[in-house]
Amino acid sequence: MFTKENGARMSKWSLLLVALLATTGLQSADAHISMIYPLPRGHPFNPNTGFVDYDCRDAPLYDGCGGGVGKTFPCGGYPPDKKVVQTFNAGQIINVRFGNAQYGSSGQPALTSTSNQARHAGGLCEFSLSYDQGKTFGVFARYHGSCPDMFYDWPIKLPENLPPCESCILGWSWINAAATKAEFYMGCADIEITNSSSNKGLPAEIPNMPLRIANIPGHPYYHIAGDEFGNLKSNGPDPEEVEANKKSAAGGVDRKSHPTSSKRKRNRCRY
Repeated sequence: MFTKENGARMSKWSLLLVALLATTGLQSADAHISMIYPLPRGHPFNPNTGFVDYDCRDAPLYDGCGGGVGKTFPCGGYPPDKKVVQTFNAGQIINVRFGNAQYGSSGQPALTSTSNQARHAGGLCEFSLSYDQGKTFGVFARYHGSCPDMFYDWPIKLPENLPPCESCILGWSWINAAATKAEFYMGCADIEITNSSSNKGLPAEIPNMPLRIANIPGHPYYHIAGDEFGNLKSNGPDPEEVEANKKSAAGGVDRKSHPTSSKRKRNRCRY
């Protein structure tokens, strides 16, 4: 459900993102991807983050930032925002956006169709909600294959029957398709959900749809089908999945994710 107030709010955040992209000199040497809208915890673009991570905010969880344990599950271990200022309506469509430290900031090259986004041939993106500050997450939208890609918006729809919350988490997670091993990325935005017509608990389909997780101790390795574009610009969101996600249908059946033994030989193709 869209309102004039909500539209003005979205415009305000869009202008803020543009200004930050133009003026913020980011210091990271990472070549990965992170969610930049909604604004996630730990990101330099987020003026309310409880911790600014200039070095690892684009990196995968667990062992993806200079070796060792690094970022932890959930949400990279970042603390909640100092205050929750991102408000969405139950049933609202959100156009998620991605970025990284290599393009868009002051003094950096412009993103082109042949830029190396380090998107590792895409993979599986899942979008989830947590009403208990990260103890549990339930998936409500998915994109298979070409997600993420910084050239495109990735529409997701908050379920219309969500209960309201003053501080809950919208999570984005990604298991890449091509790398030296399966990598698990996660970004968490602290949000408020309003204009709900439901006074009940979470819709049953959300707690029954757990996250797919890879390269985290205690979780199986998942092989995720990607696309043929490697790190370059892809064809963007699958129109069928866009429509499914606008219906809060979790992107349709998760038919392209295949759990395998963690001892299975990993994909050694570096795109």
